[in-house]
Amino acid sequence: LSPVRHDTHVNQYRAMFVLNCRIVRDEVLKYAPPKPGKRARKRKRGKGRGRAEGAAVGDIDAQEGHLEPESYNPVRCSECNTEVAVYGKDEVFHFFHVLSSAP
Repeated sequence: LSPVRHDTHVNQYRAMFVLNCRIVRDEVLKYAPPKPGKRARKRKRGKGRGRAEGAAVGDIDAQEGHLEPESYNPVRCSECNTEVAVYGKDEVFHFFHVLSSAP
C-alpha cells in the first residue's frame, strides 16, 4: 500500500508499511484531542450587512464525547535516529514534516 497524504496538512502522510524506521516501544507520546468548546468558530453574515451577526460553533461529533488522550510511540530513522513519525494503536505510521518528491 502506498502512503496517503493528509487532507489539510500537506506535509503529513500516513502509511501501514515502512522501511528504514524503528518504533521506540519504551516511549509513549500522548496527544490530547481539542476540547469541544475550543474549536474554531465560523461566522455567519447577515443579509446585506458587512459585519458578522453571530458565531456558530463547528459541528461537534457526538461520538467524540470522550476526551482521553491518544497514545503513540515515536518512530525514528534507523540510519540517523531522527524522529520522523509516530505509531498509533491503529497500527498506522503518521509521518510529519514530509517533503514530497512527486506532486
